[in-house]
Amino acid sequence: MILLDAMKNYLHGLEPFAPFPIVQPDFAIDGPSLNGNRWHSEIIDENESAQLYEQAVGEKHEHRRYHSWELVSERALLKECDLSFWKYKGATIPHDLFWFFDADDMERSTRREICLTYQGHDYKAHLERERHLLGRVRIFWSTDLQNTLAPLSQSIEKQIARFYRLTPDHYQLTFLQPETIAADDNELQDTPNGHIDGKSIREGKKTYVYSTKYERSSKNRLAAIKIHGTKCMACGFDFGKFYGKQGKDFIEVHHVKPLHEVNGEMEVNPETDLICLCSNCHRMIHRDPHHTLSLEELKQIIAENRKKS
Repeated sequence: MILLDAMKNYLHGLEPFAPFPIVQPDFAIDGPSLNGNRWHSEIIDENESAQLYEQAVGEKHEHRRYHSWELVSERALLKECDLSFWKYKGATIPHDLFWFFDADDMERSTRREICLTYQGHDYKAHLERERHLLGRVRIFWSTDLQNTLAPLSQSIEKQIARFYRLTPDHYQLTFLQPETIAADDNELQDTPNGHIDGKSIREGKKTYVYSTKYERSSKNRLAAIKIHGTKCMACGFDFGKFYGKQGKDFIEVHHVKPLHEVNGEMEVNPETDLICLCSNCHRMIHRDPHHTLSLEELKQIIAENRKKS
């Protein structure tokens, strides 16, 4: 797997990548050897090389934790906010995450200007690569942004910064509170038009309703919000921006394939099987009991009606 290792090193900025030809060890008793291994040249065809390269890239973007950082998708990165995060207006980026900030090729003792967008406003920020042997890369932001974030830094609740990559020089910054998000885990069931299964029995003025409830995973819901954020993916509505503290971190999570259409349990990928929607858009997606709209269908409806207004 020398080729794959070489690709990983290349992706992490450790060495140049030259896929043709490669040399691999042939473990044998006799013959020319290096450290007891006989070596021979092996030419890998272009298709196989491309597949191995894609495999290496895929491994690089897998959901992983790096100390206080968590990579949740190719474009979304989380950072647990500790005291140093607030005190120094920045954070040290793990080497394995340099690629996310396009910092693999940064020379030592250099800096690169970037932009952070927070609550609709753009703020100056920059990346710095240190000059010493470790060559750490750090991200720092302006005092203006730090002052804006002051209320969050004083909160007793744990804050998680979410960096969403728009371009290599532009990132959207939001903050999540997992405990608050978990407390909202009681939302619309993915059933057509809010209908329920079963029968109702009327007894005096009370009506007893027996329904089928489809079990959900709170972990999947939280994972979807970490990946997609708390802004509606259909219309862009932001509960926190509109309602302030009352709406902070609130969003509904929709199963692309409604659970009532699934026969039995199913594996859920939060990145591809779940989307984040405001309450209105979530209702509209389920309005027709015979057809659950896709996200693209709903976005097209919204776009067409915005043109008319």
